[in-house]
Amino acid sequence: MKFRSGYRALAMAALGLSAAFAAAPASADTAAEIRALKARLNKLEAEEAAARRAAKAAAQQTAHAAPAAAGHAAPDAPKHWYEKLSIRGYTQMRYNDTIDASGWNDVYSPHDRSVGPRRNFLLRRTRLIFSGDVSSHLYLYLQMDMASAPSGTFSNAATAGVNPTYAFYNQPYVQIGTYGNSAGNFAQMRDAYADISIDEKKEFRFRVGQSKIPYGFENMQSSQNRLALDRADAINSCCKDERDLGVFFYYTPEHVRHLLRDLVKNNLKGSGDYGMFALGVYNGQGANRIELNNGVHIVSRFTYPYVFENGQIVEASIQGYTGRYMPATSSITPSVGMTTNWAGYRPPGWFGAGVPFINAPGYNNLNNLVLGNYPGVGAYSYGCLNGCQGVKDDRVAVTGVIYPQPFGLKAEWNWGRGPALDPTQTYIRSAGLNGGYIEATYKYDDMMFGLGTFFPFVKWQYFNGGWKTETNAPSARTYELDVGVEWQPLPEVEVTAIYSRMNRTNTGAAPYRQFQADLLRMQLQWNY
Repeated sequence: MKFRSGYRALAMAALGLSAAFAAAPASADTAAEIRALKARLNKLEAEEAAARRAAKAAAQQTAHAAPAAAGHAAPDAPKHWYEKLSIRGYTQMRYNDTIDASGWNDVYSPHDRSVGPRRNFLLRRTRLIFSGDVSSHLYLYLQMDMASAPSGTFSNAATAGVNPTYAFYNQPYVQIGTYGNSAGNFAQMRDAYADISIDEKKEFRFRVGQSKIPYGFENMQSSQNRLALDRADAINSCCKDERDLGVFFYYTPEHVRHLLRDLVKNNLKGSGDYGMFALGVYNGQGANRIELNNGVHIVSRFTYPYVFENGQIVEASIQGYTGRYMPATSSITPSVGMTTNWAGYRPPGWFGAGVPFINAPGYNNLNNLVLGNYPGVGAYSYGCLNGCQGVKDDRVAVTGVIYPQPFGLKAEWNWGRGPALDPTQTYIRSAGLNGGYIEATYKYDDMMFGLGTFFPFVKWQYFNGGWKTETNAPSARTYELDVGVEWQPLPEVEVTAIYSRMNRTNTGAAPYRQFQADLLRMQLQWNY
């Protein structure tokens, strides 16, 4: 500081003068000058001390005033819970082109509304996700889909002017479909749950609210990470929208929790942390749907990921659930031949239109709760008495995964019983089911040209059983082969192209015919 420099100069001058006059007698003028220099020196010292005190006070005032001026609390103040939440999401836009089909108007998929004749672009998903640890024991997760649409925008039912009565065996069934003008792309809740951890390491936790049911690797795997555009019928038919309202207990050791997290973070197509062991109870009717009986579904799952010395990771799982499901019904005209390409044939004297009877405890019919015969036209539609319990719904599944490093393989298969429409199409009962899929892929990171990451893959699936979440729980047969590639030119952009050879049942409308179709499917996904 300038005060310190002046002080040093005067001190040196005073010292020099003192040394000079020390050898000679001091005169009166010299003594006066020394006194003057000492006075100036004392003054400068006082001014420098005052300046130091003022600078220190100003610095303290600035340090206290800066956070308040910026609108923040003091640095050591705890954050509010909403300051700990993060926002992310993704959007998927699809285009499906039916190249060839047997029975064009039967082309239908329960997974994708843009599969079918005269369809073009579709926003399949537009997700916004809010999540975060609001404390060491509480984690919140909320996911909304902005691209939901109400059912009934398209129906494959026969229209007026088409004769629904067939007097000859194997006569082609003609249907042109009816269309609605309902708007789509509404916001709908997908997930809304809290993870309540018992311990600091979060190895033991309860998930309470609407969330995914821990059944099936592909069901739990986010659509943001999945290679195939749709989940396999055999596993996905267990759970509407893969979610339900309930309470789930998860146990995951700390090292396994980190591994499951890294499988997703490192782009290895993981499913996320749904516990090494899971046990839960839930309504059983599906996401965003009201409970229709007094019983609950019970589900449990055990999975174990293993890391070999060479870094390859494999995972094996077993899971199962049990409960009773309440299928939705609507009036249909029964016919024979369901799940065949000649479905719609009606023998002479066959029954007229009506609502299928549900053969399960709590339902009524003409034979006092015992289904012994099929009443005539319009007579077999009976309401729910004595508190309907629903149709028996049990499954068990096994899973095996080799994560793509670079070769990957994934397979799942399940067996069980569930609601299914009888071949006479007059009643719904609990019937056997089985099916699964196998998917092979290869992960290629282009280092030479910097084009990004490629995942070529092949997937084959099979399913034989009732599709309980569709109206009237029609029986379904699915044989499908997908060949495709996912390209990630940027971490935030993904492009998928798939050729699909479909042989499946149109479960969207009676008479539930079997159809074959070749589809070219494309999807653009952007992550944010």
